[in-house]
Amino acid sequence: MSEKYYEIFEDRKPYTPSKFSIWKDSLFQIAAIAFIFVGVDYLYWRWNYSINWDAAWISLPLYFAEVMAFIGSLLTVINYWSHKDLEAGEPVHYLSEIENLADGQTDRPIKIDLYIATYNEELAIVEDTIRDATKAKYPYDDVAINIYVLDDGHRDGTKPGQENFKALAKKYNVHYFVRENNIGFKAGNMNNAFYQTDGDIIVVLDADTRIFPDFLTHTTGYFRNKKMAWVQTPQWFYDIPPGLPLKDYLTIKYKTFGKVLGSIIPFSKKYIVGKNVFGTDPELFYDVILRRRNAANAAFSCGAGSLQRRSALAGLAIREQNIAIEEQIKKSKKTQKNIDTTSLKEKLKKEINLRPFVHHISEDIFTSIMLHSDRLKWQSYQHATPECKMLSPQTFDIFIKQFSRYGEGTIDIAFSKNNPVFIKGMTLRQRLAYLETIWSYLSPIWLLIFIFYPIVFLFTLIPPLKAFTFDFFIRIVPFLMLNVLVTTIGNWGKDTKRPEQFYQSGFWYKLQALYKVLIKGNVKFNVTSKSIKYSNSNLKHVWPHIAIFILTILGIGYNLYLVYKGSHPSYSAFFANIFWSVFTFYLISPYVRAAFWNKDLHERSVEHYLQQKQKANRQK
Repeated sequence: MSEKYYEIFEDRKPYTPSKFSIWKDSLFQIAAIAFIFVGVDYLYWRWNYSINWDAAWISLPLYFAEVMAFIGSLLTVINYWSHKDLEAGEPVHYLSEIENLADGQTDRPIKIDLYIATYNEELAIVEDTIRDATKAKYPYDDVAINIYVLDDGHRDGTKPGQENFKALAKKYNVHYFVRENNIGFKAGNMNNAFYQTDGDIIVVLDADTRIFPDFLTHTTGYFRNKKMAWVQTPQWFYDIPPGLPLKDYLTIKYKTFGKVLGSIIPFSKKYIVGKNVFGTDPELFYDVILRRRNAANAAFSCGAGSLQRRSALAGLAIREQNIAIEEQIKKSKKTQKNIDTTSLKEKLKKEINLRPFVHHISEDIFTSIMLHSDRLKWQSYQHATPECKMLSPQTFDIFIKQFSRYGEGTIDIAFSKNNPVFIKGMTLRQRLAYLETIWSYLSPIWLLIFIFYPIVFLFTLIPPLKAFTFDFFIRIVPFLMLNVLVTTIGNWGKDTKRPEQFYQSGFWYKLQALYKVLIKGNVKFNVTSKSIKYSNSNLKHVWPHIAIFILTILGIGYNLYLVYKGSHPSYSAFFANIFWSVFTFYLISPYVRAAFWNKDLHERSVEHYLQQKQKANRQK
């Protein structure tokens, strides 16, 4: 497989952003109010009339899970409540347009720096990123645009046989930085460059972030708002696996049997399997979830594809240094007498480095929290239109590593003194927006209850409710229907199937993230590989899901036997739990399939994609 496997997708075009309106907001708000009313009524009835106190060990945890899930839905409703889209306006030209000049300060054209952070990515991938960066357009010739390759992989040509990134930078006439260590991960890499550069606006790019020519023209205008600290653009993955017809999938996976099966199943030639197989398409996140947070000034930075205001970062670095100095002085006063505070401050200033980007495995969201909580009330904005393209995780193992890092970083922040829900300086809406993100990574605690309670019933025949009566169904059905309606309206027709499936199925890596942070305290930065190297060890990621399949099928078989014998204690409970089990299968089966997506399937899906593209070209 070529390291530039993504070349066949070069002609793909990014998605068109959703069109928000006051009418859509109003429709959503009406549906949301109805959902909240019905949800509260349902939970009230559940507690007062349906708890099976004879089996409290299963009945109470299920009720707890329902309450926790409802709280998550409430947080989503608050996040989706309204929208705030801004016009960027014309690109900025002079410093006075984005900063208040000090007395006697001479105005000048702004300076823009592009940071390309790289660690272990292939030279060909980084070269594409550099090449596209050099094609950036800007209407003012006197605006200095400098490109910096920040190489944390020490590939400067000093080691024989190693790819030479220093020579690559020279080839394109861009700057090259390398440092002695890797302290602070990506944040440390950018901090190393920060005080060696002088751009008023810093564009953060990953090794594979290829900006479009008008990236700067479409985004710098937001900084006329002198409180705008950063602007995040969508991370558009243009190489999402295209999938292949079900018949081909079955043939590759199950040989002759699969071919016969594919011939029997209707529409097996047209039904596509494996499109967005790893659930990594971030369109819903950027176009709806993060974009809706603009109304609360709560859109956080996701690093790559963002523009950062230098003065905001510099101020944050000084603030954090002063806080660290004050904490150290307090500690020293407890153990020493007659401390020369002034001398100690000067000494600590030299020892405690300035860090504009906070050192953390999730430096982007952590830095966002620090800026949102700053006394200067910095603002942020999620830009709607994709202005760059990136590479997605191409194997299940890489997907797990990337999303586990997101989980570990968020959970680590949640259980730190800088938890955005409690930190000083945040507005209520900002706290709730950040809480929604944290809540999603705590969800496996109650998701596991939802998944396992049908299995517990199928083997014990103990219902978690007093009875699955008409009173129960007349409440839960409207509640579930309104939940679907609110989600559909709130997401404006965006496909939520795969995101929902991977959200529910991700309980295992999220549980492992909780364990690593809270029990082991072992949080480390994993760089997402851009290559395609299929692993034979994905079973470790999905064995709980397979166990759920097996236990559920055995439980259903046992209950069918009891039904056949005429000795089942509750037919309504049996059918209700079968329904829930089938829904669980629907949610987690794509996740398991993704774990066994292999090189043959990927190559055949690419071949099918090329065939379809050639067919479309001929028809033109």
